Amino acid sequence: MTEHNQRQTRISRLRDVAEAAGVTPMTVSNVLNGRPGASAETRAKVLREVERLNYRPDANARRLRLERTGSIGVLVLDSAPDYLRDPFITNVIAGLGNVAAEKAFSLVLQGVRPHAATVPPLLAQSETDALCLLLSGTPAARMRLLEQVARLRQPVVLVQERDTGGLQDACLLRQDDREGGRLLGIHLRRRLQPGTRVLFLTPSIAWTAQSERGEGLRLGLGRGIRLRRVLCGDESFGATQEALSRALEQNGVPNAIVGGNDQMALAAMALLQARGLAVPDAVPVAGFNAFEMFRFVQPTLTTIASPAYEMGVRAGEELLLRLQDGAFRQTEIVLPVQLREGGSC
Repeated sequence: MTEHNQRQTRISRLRDVAEAAGVTPMTVSNVLNGRPGASAETRAKVLREVERLNYRPDANARRLRLERTGSIGVLVLDSAPDYLRDPFITNVIAGLGNVAAEKAFSLVLQGVRPHAATVPPLLAQSETDALCLLLSGTPAARMRLLEQVARLRQPVVLVQERDTGGLQDACLLRQDDREGGRLLGIHLRRRLQPGTRVLFLTPSIAWTAQSERGEGLRLGLGRGIRLRRVLCGDESFGATQEALSRALEQNGVPNAIVGGNDQMALAAMALLQARGLAVPDAVPVAGFNAFEMFRFVQPTLTTIASPAYEMGVRAGEELLLRLQDGAFRQTEIVLPVQLREGGSC
């Protein structure tokens, strides 16, 4: 058997890489885990030997040594059983999952209904090293879940929240929804006259981001333009159209409509067009998030571009750094949003 084949059949150890590269095992560990300190030349030498020796870290040994599971938990508090159809949620999870995979971490996903009486398995068994939370529902349901999370004593990133709910080891990560609402308000104000009415479509159980969008919209529209919230049940297509139909029958056609997200805005556009009301000539319409669906309607939807995928990436980065360093670098992170002008407004 040749020396090359012997090397292929033998399992290389971290110490073997260190000896071959002429460095300490700690240096090899630092290079493989992306820690600073090694020069570019040393990093290249270590990585070359890792490849030559076909070294693969022992994930089980690493987890036992660090007393970790190698998993990040994702808790989604949502009343909809098909919550993964929500493009915002799926974009956040995709970003987080990709970052976790790069560092050999897995994701444990758990959906939680706001009125569930039992403790979610993920919380009961505590099989994760850190948690990412995406919350909706009533304040009472949210607080009940946060109280359960607090007992785990794990680091937590809360997405789209402005308050940690008493969690000590936590980081708040959100997009600037208030600024997004303000930008839409300013954009609409250019084509509206004083005394006109704007409807803001929002879920019946408002969550932090929706409230921020509504407040920003009010600021952007300024005085003289009346803003009215229309509660749209679970924000589904049918619930949105039903609520908007009632609003149109009771108060007549508004001068503009803003959906709390793109799905609600598109439901409104479809209803208006079915009633012979042209968008934007009769009623301008705008939305929030700018996921791919906004491109596939006519006219294209004016909306606020959400960095949802980037928020998932950032959540993963912050959690992994917290596990490495023992503390969050920042306790509050706000990512910017952008106005995407379309033909609907």
